[in-house]
Amino acid sequence: MSTVSIIKCESYNNVEPKVREAIKLLGGTERFFKSGQKVLIKPNILSARVPEKAVTTHPEVIRAIIRLVKSAGAIPSVGESPGGVIGGAEKFWEKSGIKKVCEGEKCEMLFFERTGTVCVQSKNPKNKTLNTLEIAKPCLEYDCVITVPKFKTHNLVFFTGAVKNLYGCIPGLRKSMYHKFAPHPDEFSEIIVDVLATVMPKLSIMDAVVGMEGEGPASGKPKNIGLIMASDDAVAIDTVMCEIAGFDPKKVYYLNSAAELKLGMNEIEKIKITGEKIENVKLEKFEVPTNFYLYFIPKRLAKFLGKFLSALPVMNKNKCTKCMTCIKSCPVKAIELKGIPVADKSKCILCLCCSELCPEDAVEIRYSALIRFLFFIQKIKRMEFL
Repeated sequence: MSTVSIIKCESYNNVEPKVREAIKLLGGTERFFKSGQKVLIKPNILSARVPEKAVTTHPEVIRAIIRLVKSAGAIPSVGESPGGVIGGAEKFWEKSGIKKVCEGEKCEMLFFERTGTVCVQSKNPKNKTLNTLEIAKPCLEYDCVITVPKFKTHNLVFFTGAVKNLYGCIPGLRKSMYHKFAPHPDEFSEIIVDVLATVMPKLSIMDAVVGMEGEGPASGKPKNIGLIMASDDAVAIDTVMCEIAGFDPKKVYYLNSAAELKLGMNEIEKIKITGEKIENVKLEKFEVPTNFYLYFIPKRLAKFLGKFLSALPVMNKNKCTKCMTCIKSCPVKAIELKGIPVADKSKCILCLCCSELCPEDAVEIRYSALIRFLFFIQKIKRMEFL
């Protein structure tokens, strides 16, 4: 039976004993790694943001895990490929505070852009987009992979947790290119599931001390949640994350797909919860991404309405610094510099890479009047349901 431990943790100043307690409730470190083994710690360093923005895994959570691994006699390394790495990854690691922690703890940093890749055959029969995946070598060679996500919403797949965090095992701009090949959220979700099937982390530890709600994973609002969570099942911990947020996990496509392939459990009644009970830590009025409501529009209606259902990334000229990150990371080259970056509606696939990776949070999504009206109606219905 998949197990998820939930521990209250109100501050990052006290996170290390909370992480240890969460792992103890799963049976202890010996379940996951042993002395002398190599352990890869995979944080979420989505973009070059300071920890207070709640975009990246907090560095103190990474410090706690490094120390936990060392105390078991194992050898930790921290590895990641931030989104939109152009001109070097160091600034991402430095801005997030994780570089300082790794240096202070004398822990190796692995820049997946430099470690080399392994071309692996797709393991997800429902992934009709790609026959092969390029995965960073350490993700397949280490004895244990620990995925360390942030508790966040996601404007493409609704929620990003332990499973979605593994997408960073794909190095460099390949991540953006895969968006190009799979522009629809369901298609993209199947690639995420394929990465899970390939890497299969032994342990998931979620930074839910401060999470993000609304327009995540980069443009939302920090949300005090006050928890550290851990699990032996990446799908199960994401399912519990959704339950805590008051959101039906069955509406998260990648969780359903992963469960169908027996990669994890997404039925809450079949997940063993230790520590705090879900009902005691459930959040009130947790905001989901705006475009969540688009998926309540029947496909036939969406096809009939056609051009009246439109959305486009628009750059806020008061925030934009013309750093060109959005232009360089767009997988379909739909953005050009015209005073400020401007997206071409005819080319844009709405993958929202530009929104995720903008270091200044300058990318806004402009929806058509009809979509805004449908958002309003669906929001009222959701409020009535809650």
